[in-house]
Amino acid sequence: MRYVLAIIPILLVAGCAGSRVPAARAQTEREPASVPQKEEFFREVDRAWAADQLKAADKLFAQGQYDEARKKYEEATESASGARDNSVLTEAYAQVARMYSSQTKHEEGKPWLAKAGAIATPDEPLGWSRYLGVRGRFEWQDEKDNDKAKATFIEMYDYCRKHKLFSRELDAAHMVAIVGSPDEQVEWALKAIEAAEKGGETGWLAPLWNNLGWTYESRGEYDKMLDALLKAREYHYKGALELPKLIADFGVGRAYWRNERYKEARIWLTDAFDRAKAAAEANPDDAEQAEWVGWGHVYIGDLLVSEGKPAEGLKELKAGRPILVKSGIEEWWPEALQELDDKIAKLAADADE
Repeated sequence: MRYVLAIIPILLVAGCAGSRVPAARAQTEREPASVPQKEEFFREVDRAWAADQLKAADKLFAQGQYDEARKKYEEATESASGARDNSVLTEAYAQVARMYSSQTKHEEGKPWLAKAGAIATPDEPLGWSRYLGVRGRFEWQDEKDNDKAKATFIEMYDYCRKHKLFSRELDAAHMVAIVGSPDEQVEWALKAIEAAEKGGETGWLAPLWNNLGWTYESRGEYDKMLDALLKAREYHYKGALELPKLIADFGVGRAYWRNERYKEARIWLTDAFDRAKAAAEANPDDAEQAEWVGWGHVYIGDLLVSEGKPAEGLKELKAGRPILVKSGIEEWWPEALQELDDKIAKLAADADE
């Protein structure tokens, strides 16, 4: 955005025509020297505006408003391009790609990631670190190459640590904890949690504890799972958004189920499921809300089976499956869908015997 400067003309009254000619010539001679100064001034204004748009888009992204954030990032690309701000342009290109990725629209995001990659340079820490973060996510979610993604996130971690980009260092550690092997996941999650606690990055502690809890589930360490997800819930409830709180409560209920504490599991899961259904009814176009109705059916179904009610459990599992498919689980977690199908098939076979 350029600010319009109001120029008030000064009328000079001369006594004769000849006295006006030198003044006009002098003005013409000075003009070329002033043009670069004006261009640089306007470029600085544009840079500041592009940076402000990037910050505004980041805020929308943090609030989960992906469509609105994407539009704002696109506006930032236009402003940064006009201002020749390569670092902001790299960040904005990368983040447009990430917004598409966040909605599993990887094909639409790839051209934007390519644009970021074409201009990204390690000489610009903010642009380079943002590019690495998005590139790694595409390698993980779109290419399904965890080893490649892990290498990118470790590169990002080392780079951000060197350049003292603490929040992005944590993001990188967090992502290694997601894509690494089970042992690496615990190692990097604990490393990130320690760094977040020391750096006062409390906003990171909820997702870090949350992911660590689910990692413990995959390792069969259910007591640690419960401890971690209770800690995650503590931090989620310090935030303003309701969906993370709902997910946290589902997690705690699931952890109680894993620990065979079925009475407590039913209390937590029933409450969360009721809230999920109410939220989905109030926001029918919100795919993420609907997804958690699907998980609610699955979690309640698993609980019913553990309580000795396989027929009722099978009914709930079958009810959850199409909801999860509609939310795109075949794209972002096919292994979980296969596990669900195996459960349904086994319960159905047992019922026929």
